[in-house]
Amino acid sequence: MANQRLTFNVLTFNHPSPDYSFYFYKEDGEGLQRVYHRLAPDEVREHFGLQDHYYTSFEKESEGAFRVTKNCRPVKNGSFDKHGEEVWIREENQAFSRALMKRFYHHRIQTYFESIDILIKANFVDDPELWLPAETDDRDYSFFDRYGLKVQIAVVSNQPEILVTYEGRSKVFKRSVAGLLSEISPDCFNWTLYENRLWKYGELPEEARRDYGNVYPVFNFQLRDALHLRTEAPDRSNPYLKYKRHISFLFNQYLNTEAFKKIIPLDCDNFIPVKEMNTGSVSDHTNQLLFGRSQKHVAPHRGMDSFGPLALPPVNRIQFFYIYHASHLQTVKLLHSFFAEGMHSEKQDVYFKGLYGYAGIPFSTEARFSIPFHNMDDPIPEIESTIHNRVFKDEIQYLAIYVSPHSKSGSTTEQKSIYYRIKELLLKRNITSQAIEVQKIKNDRSYSYSLNNIAIACLAKLNGVPWRLDVKVRNELVVGVGAFKNTDTGVQYVGSAFSFANNGQFNHFDCFRKNEVDELAGSILHAVREYAAVQNSLSRLIIHFYKQMNSRELDIIGESLFKLGLDVPVFVVTINKTESQDIVAFDDSWSDLMPASGTFINTGRGRYLLFNNTRYPNVNFNSRDGYPFPIKLYIKCTDPELEKDYKTIKELLDQVYQFSRMYWKSVRQQNLPVTIKYPEMVAEMFPHFEGYDIPEFGKNSLWFL
Repeated sequence: MANQRLTFNVLTFNHPSPDYSFYFYKEDGEGLQRVYHRLAPDEVREHFGLQDHYYTSFEKESEGAFRVTKNCRPVKNGSFDKHGEEVWIREENQAFSRALMKRFYHHRIQTYFESIDILIKANFVDDPELWLPAETDDRDYSFFDRYGLKVQIAVVSNQPEILVTYEGRSKVFKRSVAGLLSEISPDCFNWTLYENRLWKYGELPEEARRDYGNVYPVFNFQLRDALHLRTEAPDRSNPYLKYKRHISFLFNQYLNTEAFKKIIPLDCDNFIPVKEMNTGSVSDHTNQLLFGRSQKHVAPHRGMDSFGPLALPPVNRIQFFYIYHASHLQTVKLLHSFFAEGMHSEKQDVYFKGLYGYAGIPFSTEARFSIPFHNMDDPIPEIESTIHNRVFKDEIQYLAIYVSPHSKSGSTTEQKSIYYRIKELLLKRNITSQAIEVQKIKNDRSYSYSLNNIAIACLAKLNGVPWRLDVKVRNELVVGVGAFKNTDTGVQYVGSAFSFANNGQFNHFDCFRKNEVDELAGSILHAVREYAAVQNSLSRLIIHFYKQMNSRELDIIGESLFKLGLDVPVFVVTINKTESQDIVAFDDSWSDLMPASGTFINTGRGRYLLFNNTRYPNVNFNSRDGYPFPIKLYIKCTDPELEKDYKTIKELLDQVYQFSRMYWKSVRQQNLPVTIKYPEMVAEMFPHFEGYDIPEFGKNSLWFL
């Protein structure tokens, strides 16, 4: 930690002028931008009267314009409080709002790049996004590297800043809209490229609509599905190296130039360093896990291999059976041998110890109990009929192994739905299941890693405990709420409330649709009642939320707790991934650039970056564990004074860090805590279930792993 040299993906600049004159209009017109009334200066509202929006050209004056001149920076006056300490009070309406200044600089950036014929558009939050051509010899697509240039005012410094992000690579069909319309619906088109400018398909100008042969669609998931294209496998290379290489290229080639500095006067020679006073690290031993015989280790795969699971399944009458396509019988037999006997080399080196040897699961099957099917594209009727006529004994815990003929990365939407429908079909019979792709089953040492993951997932589904956190149990409840937007339906679902003890022990969960705020509060309160039924007191409630909780949601929860007679602080820890479009940091002292595990950075106003990986001091880093970007945290409490307490904040950061180690789908380290990851996984499956309902059996088990 002490030897790290951290830098942000942030550039700082000075306001080109101490003040500006902006021109506002009552009605929309060509070249004008819409401004929400709360962002407009008081004079604009007084001059035109109150309306939802006004319009501005910023620097260009036309007929009907109302000119307003103000400072760029807030004007502050000093005074002293009752303790004699100096405080600064901002004068109202003496400067343009931060939001309006950001819009102004975004306008300048967009105008500049358009003037030099660089492809640029506003992204989904209206920040400028550059599209630079990438050299390829692909015959089907043209490729573009996308970069974000988000202006922010004094977030990690005391100056205006540009947050420079690499958004990934997009591809544009070389086949035109005219060439595709005969095959697919126009509803599949979203963004298109025409005359070196990006247009929404529904907003194409008339000249483009008369020239569809030169309008080229940008690839999207709807086009993928309509054209029956396969999903590409995700890039597993080090994102820090790729990200830093791209943003450094952008800085050197396009931003650190005299022309750009005339409109945005950068005052830094490179990306700015992270101040040492704003960095910290989680507590020592927060990554310690408990395994069998109360032995400890920081690495799940090593702890499992050396000591076995912490707790075996509570029942020992367990029966496995397979669901598979009839043509894959020999592959299923190979998999069966791995489960029963393990995987060994010719020299008898043990790669996988078998389900019992590795995870303590007594492995047993019954002859002719498995379910072969013949229709690969629609096996549900065959499977459902067999299950309906099959006798399942109450005293036996069954676990189905579904050997999927379709790979997850290359399957169509219809093929993916088979997996979810089989899950639901089995859950209705109180049977949990494990899906395995047939293409991945092979007698090769590399497959032993997958077998380890399958074993711990099966153990957890059978209510065993692979490992848990080595922490003292406290009288507190941790509830996780996550979300997943289904690309097929376009509807967002929320998984809640996953409740845990502070040692990571899973309790219960429920699931329902987005915006059902009352149900969200009710689900959280249900978890509190369950906790209170077995514990004498609750010292605090901690909610890990997938987005920033609004005041209405927090008020409902607080009021409901008060009605239960609980006057306890409620902490809401918003947890977001920072894959792109956000602030990250690099350790320039290490060749792979990823900051050490447990490092956190205070980015101001209750926000933190937390680096959660397996780069530990004095431990050899394994690149197979991956290079996850940091997670972004925002901490709020019903008692604002506790938000300023360093000890409390550190405990909450430690807890998020620890809960990422409770992921029982893989022995590899995750960067998201299970309080967010598990609800997200359930919410992905939930919209595929009939009647949007999860059987009660499923709400108390980890069947979705």
